[in-house]
Amino acid sequence: MTPPVGIDPALMTQLINGMKRASSTLPDIGLQVERALTTLGVALWGPAQLSTIGRQLHDQIPTLQGRLDLILATPDRRPGEDGVLWADESPWLSKSPSEGATAATALAARLRAQIASHSLDAESVAELERHKNDPFFAVAFLTLIPPRDLKSLIARAYSYDLPPGDRPLLYDTATQDRFLTMLSTLLGTASHGVGRTRLAADYADRLIEDIDHPQDAFAVKRLLQDGDFDHTFLLTLVRKLHDQDLAHPPDLSLPRDPWTLPGPRDISPGDLSPMGAALIALAHHPAVAQDFFTDPARKPLAYLMRTHPWLGDADADLGWAIQAATTEFRDHDLPPGGSRGYKSALIASWAVRFWSDPKVQTNLPSTRPHLGTILSQYIGDVHRDAQSFTDKRPGVETSANADKNLLGGDPYGAKFNAKDMKQAMAWAFEDDDAFRKVTAAHGLYAARMLDELAAKIEAEVEADVTAWRQSHPGATRQQLDAARQDILEERMSRSGGAEFARAARGLSATTWMITDAANISGIEKAKAEDARFSAFREMTEAVVGLAPGPPGKFIGLLVDTAKGELFGKIKPGREKQARLNADDALGAAKHMFSDLTAATMMRHGLFGDGSVPARTHPYRHKDFSPGAAGHFLVNGEIKPWDEMNADQRESYDEWLHLNETGRVFDRPDAAIEIGFDKATDYHAGSGS
Repeated sequence: MTPPVGIDPALMTQLINGMKRASSTLPDIGLQVERALTTLGVALWGPAQLSTIGRQLHDQIPTLQGRLDLILATPDRRPGEDGVLWADESPWLSKSPSEGATAATALAARLRAQIASHSLDAESVAELERHKNDPFFAVAFLTLIPPRDLKSLIARAYSYDLPPGDRPLLYDTATQDRFLTMLSTLLGTASHGVGRTRLAADYADRLIEDIDHPQDAFAVKRLLQDGDFDHTFLLTLVRKLHDQDLAHPPDLSLPRDPWTLPGPRDISPGDLSPMGAALIALAHHPAVAQDFFTDPARKPLAYLMRTHPWLGDADADLGWAIQAATTEFRDHDLPPGGSRGYKSALIASWAVRFWSDPKVQTNLPSTRPHLGTILSQYIGDVHRDAQSFTDKRPGVETSANADKNLLGGDPYGAKFNAKDMKQAMAWAFEDDDAFRKVTAAHGLYAARMLDELAAKIEAEVEADVTAWRQSHPGATRQQLDAARQDILEERMSRSGGAEFARAARGLSATTWMITDAANISGIEKAKAEDARFSAFREMTEAVVGLAPGPPGKFIGLLVDTAKGELFGKIKPGREKQARLNADDALGAAKHMFSDLTAATMMRHGLFGDGSVPARTHPYRHKDFSPGAAGHFLVNGEIKPWDEMNADQRESYDEWLHLNETGRVFDRPDAAIEIGFDKATDYHAGSGS
């Protein structure tokens, strides 16, 4: 592999400019010095060499400028220290503009001839592929085949100029499809060009000429589908497509003769509106999608979601683009004006508001999974605003700590209106994967919040025990154990214990909203009709096994990991093992929070010391201790319900409802019940 090339663009530019000045002045200086010495009669070897040096400097300038242009035009260049940019030069088959132009001229002529005769071959496409990351070749090639000709070439590649019956079928267009992928890649490479290695300033305008014609729209759509485009180039192009779309809105009522459509004759080319041509490119370029969706003059998000009619599955591409724009960048390190994370939250907030509108839901039927992903990535905001009953407008939570319920720095949050959010959820959860993702995210979020608060109580108890020990230096071990238990029970009734109970109540209310939004029916109906209920109940039995996750940004793979852990091991035919009072989703959810709360408390020692054993600990009773059939702890932690056998489940349920256990568990347990009741009062019926 060729070693990477490193250039400091600022220093290289200074060097080139200095060489330009020197190359033009050194010959004059040399001539003046030579004349002066001749006048004085002094024979001195050397001044004439200044002219030679000047010519040498002048000859080196194009090479240095070419290297600078080349590295600046490389999409995968990497920043190093002190302003140096590094790039792999192995894809640069052409080492100069002239070399790139020579190769492009030969291959362009060859491809034109083959497509004109309908004889495009894989070897020619492979040769094009060799140059896909070569800026000098890319710009030369796209200059030789200007936009109008390029679009015509794409149409003819699928034999559009032949009678319909002679056009190829989908299974026979592998070479053509590969050819279009290479053209898109080359356009992306060329879009990054700088200096002499750049496309013409009006290239975008010429590319979208006649975009209302199906052949041109198809060509532009394919040209934008695979390339890695320069930000400014693509943003400018998408804005122009948006303006064209507004000027000529698509009318899906018009007939579409399949024999006149571009591409293979046996498949629809999809949505060929101007904006339909841009959606996949936006999904591949989240930063461009952000800057486009937040354009204050155009306000395209409202138009695309509420007004624009979509053909085929193009609405799914729009959902993909919105998902990328809202989840790819999450930060809180920069002020709103310069933060990608701020734009992510702003778009998420407005998108959820739009998705709550039945008209938008009808217009975007294929976007449910994307909405589910967005809600799962903003689950902290979902939880916060599920507790809020004010009429919030879409916006961004900009405070230093966007999620005050959790430790660590969190990214900018999205503001949701509770009613809108519930309506959007109820619609999105008709897709099982959307429901599973949000449920898993909330389970993980709840596990983390309860874990942090339980750790806080644990620290409070240890601090109080240390203070008591210091004030009672002569206390026996038995007295110390008794004091520890008293302190624990007292702490669970106030301060950290009150926080813990409040969190359990709030998280329960959010669970109710999510569960009700999914419109999960009773277990008898679920057996026959609703696999979603079975999955949900399995989740409630497995959530105890979730790792809380690290503090900080609650995004990314944690949600997917939680979804896999909760729903990846679903076992059919478990109805006979369902708990009492879990014959509906809310009953199962209540059990989930009881289990999650108890497991978190046990992990942090909030049921007391098992070695004593404390009166609130399972080991207080022989039936629940190691060696007994009903022993339900592993390494000091409560097993998830779905991993317990029948004896362990019976013992666990008995212990959880003992009067003595209630000395520390009663307040959190009551809070869970209150949370569900509170949510029922506020939310009932709004999304069912």
